[in-house]
Amino acid sequence: MRPISRIIRTFRMLRWEPIPRVEGMSRLAVWLAMGGRFTDELLGGLPDVLMPAIRRQFGLRLAQVGLLSLALNYVAAGVEPVSGLLIDVWRRRWLLAWGAAVIGLATIVLGLATGFTLLLIGFALYGLGSGPLAHTADVVLVESHPRAPDRIFARSTAIDTVGALAAPLAVAAALSMGWNWRWLLVGGGAASLVYAVALLRTSFPPPGVAAAAPDERSSLRRNVRAVLSSRRALGWLAFLLAHDLMEAPLVLKTLWLADVVGLDQTGVGLFRAGELVIALLAVVWLDRWLARTPGRRVVLISLATLFALYPAFLLTPGIWSRALLAVPLNFFASMLWPVARARSLVSVPGRPGAVTAVRSLAALLPLGLGAALLAEWLGLTAAMLVFTLAGLAAMTVLALRPGLWAAGADPGGEG
Repeated sequence: MRPISRIIRTFRMLRWEPIPRVEGMSRLAVWLAMGGRFTDELLGGLPDVLMPAIRRQFGLRLAQVGLLSLALNYVAAGVEPVSGLLIDVWRRRWLLAWGAAVIGLATIVLGLATGFTLLLIGFALYGLGSGPLAHTADVVLVESHPRAPDRIFARSTAIDTVGALAAPLAVAAALSMGWNWRWLLVGGGAASLVYAVALLRTSFPPPGVAAAAPDERSSLRRNVRAVLSSRRALGWLAFLLAHDLMEAPLVLKTLWLADVVGLDQTGVGLFRAGELVIALLAVVWLDRWLARTPGRRVVLISLATLFALYPAFLLTPGIWSRALLAVPLNFFASMLWPVARARSLVSVPGRPGAVTAVRSLAALLPLGLGAALLAEWLGLTAAMLVFTLAGLAAMTVLALRPGLWAAGADPGGEG
């Protein structure tokens, strides 16, 4: 009975205790908001995991793979600043429903694509809807849980990691049974359209005090100026940009697993699924870690560990050795985004949408294409190593700045 008791105690330890939320935010609304990034991760993950099959189907070069990512990012760069500003002044359900409907349509287009042009259109459409859905969901959750925004975001990240995990599992299951990969995309897109209807029929708390102005345009301008004049907000935005730099090679990750490590398409899906299981456990644990440990310590411990593990993961030969290194690597890599994203949203009180709008401009940087071009020049492994270490170094410099963790920007008084 002792092993069973230990298992029960472990599950009780991982169980989420309630976090107080603002009046007007129902439990259903919380779960639908958490579904924003879940849906984004699931539908965005399907073409990512399927990229080796898509590349073979259409004979794509690495540069073309980078262009697909660039199309998504550049459309998002035009849409997300506007949608981010509207988060502070519009009804959130409109933005949420719009985003879910558009990424559903985009995923259907990818599933029905007959060539590179339609693939490009599908990725561009995805950039049109992803930000309004995911970013609005972020703001709704953080604003509705003001006592612990980083902890609710850790929980949201756990839910969206389930969505990311579902993508490679679905690919591996479907291909192992001989199903056509196209139907995964079409089916996922159709489900997102149903989710959009549910969002449109749900009430969410209105924007905060930042929207209370007689002139909407002046309110939007004032919100942006408040963000650009905040050192704390700019510091967290720079940290998130460095995180983007670290993750830029992820657009090539499945190709690296296939070309360098030697996995087939099913093996790629299973490897990615294993990584996401570790990430899921990590963000579930992060909620408890943040309850008793300053966020600064969590981030610095994670960065120090990643500096040692990433080069070893990329350079160590063999599948099983890399699989073992992937366990602690993905565990600590998962700690960075929830803390940084939540704290950026509360860095300028009442203006999380404006912070999101400024943050969205990072999509103008062609990081995915840059990683792909560097990979064609130096090789996949070398390009991934350069981008990853550069991002880690920049995040470490920023995390060591005491002003980033001042009490005013540290939810719950941590730091």
